[in-house]
Amino acid sequence: MSLVRFRSARQCVRYCHSLTRCHTFSRRHLSTSAAEPHLLVPAYKIDSGEQHFFSVPVLPDLCLGPATSVLTLKTEPMGLASSQYLNGLFCFHHAEYPYYFGGPILAYNPTTQETINIPLDRPGNDAAETTWNITTHFGFDPSTNSHKVLRIRWTEALPESTPRAFKMKFNVLTLGKETMSWREIDPVLPFDCVKYASGGRSVCLNGAMHWIHRYGDSIVAFDVRDEKLRLIPYPDGYTEGVNPSELVRPERLVEIGGCLALITSEGRNALESPCFVEEQMLELWVLKDYHNHVWVQESIRLPFRWDDSGRPCPIGTLPTGEVLMKPFSLYKSPAWVLFYHREEKYFKKVDIPGLPEWVTSGLRTLKFVHCYVGSAGLTNGVSNEPPHGDSNKDSKENGSS
Repeated sequence: MSLVRFRSARQCVRYCHSLTRCHTFSRRHLSTSAAEPHLLVPAYKIDSGEQHFFSVPVLPDLCLGPATSVLTLKTEPMGLASSQYLNGLFCFHHAEYPYYFGGPILAYNPTTQETINIPLDRPGNDAAETTWNITTHFGFDPSTNSHKVLRIRWTEALPESTPRAFKMKFNVLTLGKETMSWREIDPVLPFDCVKYASGGRSVCLNGAMHWIHRYGDSIVAFDVRDEKLRLIPYPDGYTEGVNPSELVRPERLVEIGGCLALITSEGRNALESPCFVEEQMLELWVLKDYHNHVWVQESIRLPFRWDDSGRPCPIGTLPTGEVLMKPFSLYKSPAWVLFYHREEKYFKKVDIPGLPEWVTSGLRTLKFVHCYVGSAGLTNGVSNEPPHGDSNKDSKENGSS
């Protein structure tokens, strides 16, 4: 299989617009793919410097079909991080700064296998400021049927002063517009930017991107439509006994049954605490009432020793309602995932078949698993043919889906 060839941003803008906003495409995609969940499994091959993406169908009775290679990218060491799947698209980007600042940002449709190369935002002025951190977030607003990429820089003015002058800079790009370019915005900060300097992977729900921070006491929410920031307070007692360095673990903030959820027990100071060794419980806080900030605590009783079984944690929910869990690392053969039914309280451990031997033979080459709905893909690579018809006309006649 050959490496995928990227289109230029100009070539892809009109096509991206039709893919993400066309009413007939969205309606057809949703109607044909609702019962076809798949896992997207990215793996980085160290010797070739390539990141491979495999699609794994979730079959009836929670069985997994063989993995199929759907995308190969030439990337820097450690590969690309991925957003969650949002209305047909993933967003791939480098998570490590400053080592991979120049790395690509890509939008990927796993159903059609189209890949869109998103232009990078403008770099900072090195003579006037030091950039300490950059985070990339991906969001979808159902009210406008639009995807946005948010880049946040945490900078310090030069020369250094007392007190030190820190600032957060926000740049937004909207996919599907005729001119796909970055806009700098200046939202009001409802927090101290020193405490909210860096955050973990974001989760998009209810038209907002959400992420957590090491020293803050709330979840940060960025409304995709209004481009405003707000805070969602942690549940009472969430940070008690938790090492601050553990609060931004990517697995801590997840989507469970269409709600935001925080994982608590996994990050406590003593992983050998009685709660884990004797009871084998994984504790969650689920935001049942999003607007009124009502949290409900929920426990998952594990049928095995958590620490001896790869430390599996929830990473999302299947369309059929089961919670998808994966071990902290998948470098041991065979790679596997867990399905957990919240109402009936049962687990099913399933091996991921069909992965090449190199995937599970190297340390930490396989770190992420994501769920999406749709077919495994139609072709290998990117089609050069745009869709027929005028997408703007179609949207006006039929309305947004």
